[in-house]
Amino acid sequence: MPRHGHPQVSAASTLGGVSDSPAPRSPDDDVPAPLRLRASDADRDRVAKVINNAFAEGRLTPVEHEERLAEVYAATTYAELVPTLRDLPVPPGTLTVPNSSSPVALPNVDAESTAGTGVSVRPGQPLDTGTTAAAVFGEFARTGPWTVPDQMSAVAVFGSGELDFTQTTLTSNETVINVVAIFGEVKLTVPPGMGVRNEVVAVMGEADVRVEAGSAEVPTLVLKGAVIFGSLQVRHPKPPKKSKRRQITDR
Repeated sequence: MPRHGHPQVSAASTLGGVSDSPAPRSPDDDVPAPLRLRASDADRDRVAKVINNAFAEGRLTPVEHEERLAEVYAATTYAELVPTLRDLPVPPGTLTVPNSSSPVALPNVDAESTAGTGVSVRPGQPLDTGTTAAAVFGEFARTGPWTVPDQMSAVAVFGSGELDFTQTTLTSNETVINVVAIFGEVKLTVPPGMGVRNEVVAVMGEADVRVEAGSAEVPTLVLKGAVIFGSLQVRHPKPPKKSKRRQITDR
């Protein structure tokens, strides 16, 4: 029993203040570590541009527009910035969170911007291929999931090559492809919504680019180099064929 006049000492205090009861959880405990990083002014400006475009398109009322912008410029972390894009179409590459091992999911991303593209932009992503794809009297193909360097070469000399970007991870919002096709053929497949800027010089050859030039908000391929007695073809992937259903009629 404790002596009279002395306060009773608890077991927690005798163990250096350690209590058996669990410590209270912080709201930040449920936030992924990359989203706890502080956002930059450039991040806030890109998000504000999306909100301004949404207002111009009639997606937000003047009051909502003002409230969203106030949220944007009051945000200090990515976790506070991401929710300001709720229920709005968000172009790919709007937010790139540093030190993230996986792309950050943005709320309600516009289906027309990203559906079916399989393309994300992650600066600093380790490369799983070289920066040169070459075919000399042969062929090369890079298809499926692969990481694209910010600059690479595609060379076909008396050969053919294929680069498929529909499931890639880009390391830059602008990717430069140096194309050299001499008596050879290079084919590129890009997803819908991805921009292509053609600066290739064709000498007794063909540079057939049938996709639209992109804007600063979407990932863009910049094609440079030369086609000499060869060809360069850039296409969107072909849509899947619709199955024909047989009609059964009673005789």
